[in-house]
Amino acid sequence: MVRLIRPLLPLAFLLAATIVQAQLGHEIARKHAERAGDKLAALTALRAEGRTFINEEVVPFTMVAQRPSRLRVESFTPLRRVVQAYDGAGKPWTSHSELKGGAPLDMNAADANDFVANADFDGPLVNFAAKGYSVDYAGEEPIDGRNAFKLLVMNKSDNIFFLWVDAENHEIVKRTAYRVFSNQRVAVDTFFKDFREVGGVLQPHRIETTANGRTLYIMLIDRMEANPPAIPPETFARPPARP
Repeated sequence: MVRLIRPLLPLAFLLAATIVQAQLGHEIARKHAERAGDKLAALTALRAEGRTFINEEVVPFTMVAQRPSRLRVESFTPLRRVVQAYDGAGKPWTSHSELKGGAPLDMNAADANDFVANADFDGPLVNFAAKGYSVDYAGEEPIDGRNAFKLLVMNKSDNIFFLWVDAENHEIVKRTAYRVFSNQRVAVDTFFKDFREVGGVLQPHRIETTANGRTLYIMLIDRMEANPPAIPPETFARPPARP
């Protein structure tokens, strides 16, 4: 009998540790979801203006997001205009003034998946189970000198990414996702900084994205408005093809 029980002990400890990690992860996600109380549910849309610093170029942009998962980002310079949008139902699309005369085009699969995920107004931790995510506690690390909980998040397609949640205000302050560039798997880190209240909910006004320690771009939000006046549905809709 002893020979039958002993091999099961490591497995029992492993299962217990897995359950604890899941419970801790769920509790941290719950605190994130409840961080702003009723003010989060009352926030139905955001409009923002800012600048993106990329490859020594400054590109102004506007962004409109609407619950539950509509998003439009428009970048522009004197020479070009780029639109990316998702209406929450169809395929995400993009339009580039220098590509096919600015005709709307489907995003490639990787960009589309990222854009749909970013369009989730509340983010992955709010109602995570209903959205098909699993969340597990993965330890604690300091982010910009503040303690943060590290979470392992996985979706139905077994895509894995990590989130760091500030231990005090329960905001997401870092995300690490994995992308393939030139047949190599690369960790892409996004840091969310300079949180300010917008409609009673803290929102990051500085977003830094790096890959292998190299800065890809920095987004600075100069102005953000909560629940702007009625947003026309065509804001997110794919425009009809030109004859």
